[in-house]
Amino acid sequence: MTLSSDQAAESLKEIDRTGRRSAQAYGYANASPFFVMWGVIWMIGYTGSDLYRHYANLLWTVLTLAGLAGTIVIGRARARAGQPHPGINHYAGIRFLTTFLAVGVFIAATFAIFGHATGEQQAAFTPLIVALAYAVVGIWKGPRFLVTGIAVAALTLGGFFLLHQHFMLWMAAVGGSALVLAGLWLRAV
Repeated sequence: MTLSSDQAAESLKEIDRTGRRSAQAYGYANASPFFVMWGVIWMIGYTGSDLYRHYANLLWTVLTLAGLAGTIVIGRARARAGQPHPGINHYAGIRFLTTFLAVGVFIAATFAIFGHATGEQQAAFTPLIVALAYAVVGIWKGPRFLVTGIAVAALTLGGFFLLHQHFMLWMAAVGGSALVLAGLWLRAV
């Protein structure tokens, strides 16, 4: 049986589409545990920030360091299991840490330039940066990341403007849950 050039071209297109969908599903599955872990960190951090406002900075510092350690542990465990994230090499950890530090410096510099920000403003700004990052990744890597970014931004802004008195608890319940649910959604590919 001989294929026509049109049939061969269509077969190659279908192979390419299947490859892209497979790569996208693999990327979603790789991101899933990180979303769940950071969602739980958000739940703990925002709840603690509401209950113990004087210790919020210390709490977030400890949780952020724990999250970085967890990110490294999850990444190494996946690599040992033969499931490294695509594009990961021995420089990836340094790049991830450097990126994380650059974003942290950007946030601190923004607060320094714009002056004193309330705890609620600070608590809203960082998730908006995270939402932007997810949206940008989604534009390049898959719509589920984009949807997650839009959801986190909308929930953050909605809580900030509509539930200002209970914003920290809103972010703990809804913001953290959005990340956990996104992680489960990414896994369910």
